[in-house]
Amino acid sequence: MNLRSLDLNLLVVFDALMRKRNVTHAAQSVGLSQPAFSNALSRLRERLGDELFIRTPGGMRPTPWALQLSGPVSAALGDIENALDGAAFDPARSQRTFTIAALDYATIVLLPPLLRRIKGEAPGVIVRIHTPSVITGEFLDTQQADLALFSWSDPPERFVSEPLLDEDWVCVMRPNHPLAGAPLTLDAYTNAEHLLVSPRGDLRGWVDDILAEHGRTRHITVTMPTFGPAPLILETTDLILACPKRVGRVFAERIGMAMMRCPVEAPSGMRSIDMIWHARLGNHPAQIWLRDLLRDVAAATDL
Repeated sequence: MNLRSLDLNLLVVFDALMRKRNVTHAAQSVGLSQPAFSNALSRLRERLGDELFIRTPGGMRPTPWALQLSGPVSAALGDIENALDGAAFDPARSQRTFTIAALDYATIVLLPPLLRRIKGEAPGVIVRIHTPSVITGEFLDTQQADLALFSWSDPPERFVSEPLLDEDWVCVMRPNHPLAGAPLTLDAYTNAEHLLVSPRGDLRGWVDDILAEHGRTRHITVTMPTFGPAPLILETTDLILACPKRVGRVFAERIGMAMMRCPVEAPSGMRSIDMIWHARLGNHPAQIWLRDLLRDVAAATDL
């Protein structure tokens, strides 16, 4: 295909629909009316000789060729956009929205101080958080996420991964819990009832795997996907929660929970949070600014 014969604006339409999977929302995102967007999509379908998107009850489903095109098209448009606006990034004037894929742990520990820094340096900037998932890599590829904060030991080469936080785990419980105030032994720990935070809804976690290696078990009576609501459960029960130490410190200092050393040592994969971004954005000024802020905030939380 001769590129000069293709209206490159149609690729913007293609990329918007690939992101939104909904014609109305995609049209709004590029500032077109729905009829104009549909007309542009029809022209692109005719030009490329493929349906590209098929309407389904769950939204517009891309065809195999559309999926094949999506990565290169999104990367090319992202490179153009970065080249045009990257050098002009000014935090004090920016109205940019940064999207971060972050675990609940990272949002509890890093988001409040990060927002304070952003409020002072870039009051017009908006931060959007979403939960990491199996499609986080796709979101980084298509710049639907600027960076991710979670543990990813071996990301693909197109991503850069930098350790951001490293720490031990602790146990938290209500301040008048029968086990509060004295060193928490392994026997006392395994005989207690437990609250497990499991983003995927699993009924066991890394603690249970380590206990099993030593022929021990614990009794989990409640599971939830995030750490945030845990104190509401802990303050009215005799449950114990194992959590990263920085999260435990937040619960202890702000909510009054008792915090004690966890008698089970966390494996390396559960002790760290990495900052991950796409390699092609390594030199983008806005991305550099955000990464530097996160490094500063993370350093300030050192235990």
